[in-house]
Amino acid sequence: MSVRIMKFGGAVLSGVEGFRNMLSILSEGAGKMVVVVSAFSTATRDLEFAARLAKKGLTDEATEVLSRLVEDHVVLIRQLLPDPSVRTGMETLLKDTQLAISDLLAGISITGQLTPRTMDEVLGYGEFLALHIARHVIVSSGIDAGWVDARQVIVTDDSYGSAMPLLEKSAVLVDKNLKPLIATHQLVLIQGFVGATESGHTTTMGRESSNLTATVVGSLIDASDITIWTDVEGIRSADPQMCADTRVRPHLSYTDATIAAHHGVKLLYPTMIEPAHRSSIPIYIRSAQKPYGEYTTISASALQCDPIVAVQQHSTNVSNVHTLFVRPKEWISICTSAVSASDSEDVMAIHADADVSLCTIQCTSESSASILTRLHQLITNTEAQ
Repeated sequence: MSVRIMKFGGAVLSGVEGFRNMLSILSEGAGKMVVVVSAFSTATRDLEFAARLAKKGLTDEATEVLSRLVEDHVVLIRQLLPDPSVRTGMETLLKDTQLAISDLLAGISITGQLTPRTMDEVLGYGEFLALHIARHVIVSSGIDAGWVDARQVIVTDDSYGSAMPLLEKSAVLVDKNLKPLIATHQLVLIQGFVGATESGHTTTMGRESSNLTATVVGSLIDASDITIWTDVEGIRSADPQMCADTRVRPHLSYTDATIAAHHGVKLLYPTMIEPAHRSSIPIYIRSAQKPYGEYTTISASALQCDPIVAVQQHSTNVSNVHTLFVRPKEWISICTSAVSASDSEDVMAIHADADVSLCTIQCTSESSASILTRLHQLITNTEAQ
């Protein structure tokens, strides 16, 4: 049975238009699908902020942050769900969830303690709400969809905040709790980011680890492919928010994608690549706004990736500007010329690593954006020739 994995992140599901894009993509999809959803918009950051306010004893402020978060979800529900009875049910779920989170915040405030385990319990509610809102929206559109809580599928260790999936134990739960739903529904929803320890405590697997959920589940069900739907048309020559006229990088090998992830290329995270690599499952990075636009394929392809420039924060005041997939000997001189216009105090070092085809400029964080822009311009000029 061929099954595709579709992951929709918070950048996509941040408003009504994003949900419409998701429904359009799912309605046109062929075959069985497992859909992984992330917390909406800023939900995870808001929950973390509320928890940290509670730790400082600022209970009223924490409650206000939580209230705004819940109200944002209420607004979304009223825009997305036409059936009054479904809306009422979801609003009740939101109220119950608000009470549960409020109890956690009160406990944090009273004790002044915020353990990693408690933080994970608080943060997990963002994905919980995303799962249940998304499933009602999808079912209301007429798509046959089931759902399962990720904590009934993904078993992790107890490294709260950066938990690692335990694959053999997760495989048992996948067989028990996920595969029967796949057999009986066109689509099965699961939330990303979270799992549970063997004793049942909620864990999170690190920032942006919904992609890891997608690749782990994909490997355990032997999926045909994994698509990460985001707001960018594939992996680009640089971050489009920092550089104009970026170009898609159509192909990355699993190894190149791992290198790129380790050096700050957006949308890629080191842990997400390995499960797909191990099972030889291709990963596609596509834009939900432009589903037929440019995209990136990550696979066992031996095709050489063209250069990518990325900024990686090294410390509070120091950044590394990396140029990946270049001939380091050539790029040492190119990097030197690129920073020659900078104040000498801005650039601390330039070095190359032939093992990963990389040149790095270590500079002040203030100057990193301008250096990245200059390097990207050199790359695009070279490609235009």
